[in-house]
Amino acid sequence: MAKYRAVYKNESGVTFSAPVEKQSDGSWIMHSSDGLQLPITSQFNDDHAGPLTFSHYREDPEPVVMRLHIDRLPGESSFGALQRAYAEKEIVAQRKHRQAARAEGQNVIPDPVKVQQARDVNTQLARTMRPRGKGQYLVNE
Repeated sequence: MAKYRAVYKNESGVTFSAPVEKQSDGSWIMHSSDGLQLPITSQFNDDHAGPLTFSHYREDPEPVVMRLHIDRLPGESSFGALQRAYAEKEIVAQRKHRQAARAEGQNVIPDPVKVQQARDVNTQLARTMRPRGKGQYLVNE
């Protein structure tokens, strides 16, 4: 069954629409963005758009269903092509997730106290571990 929308215009000619539905008693109602069910009238006062005047009904287009198109490689089965397409899709999703995590990590400002503590620990370890055993040995404290 086709779905319809009630189209309203404001003074400057900008159009607004709302989905309509036929009730069991034969009357028509429109659904507002607030979730209200309102009767369809020639004048409508919207909270954001102001006073609106009924213009016409239009058919609500059906949502477009996108078909998955997979190019098969020579000698590849349909199932193999689906597996490859799924793997490629997963790789793209994981890459996007890693890039978002990397961008978020770069936005974090490092704590100077923790940075200095890490440098101190690294300096202490570097002093105790000299190349070829010519320095002090590790001592557990």
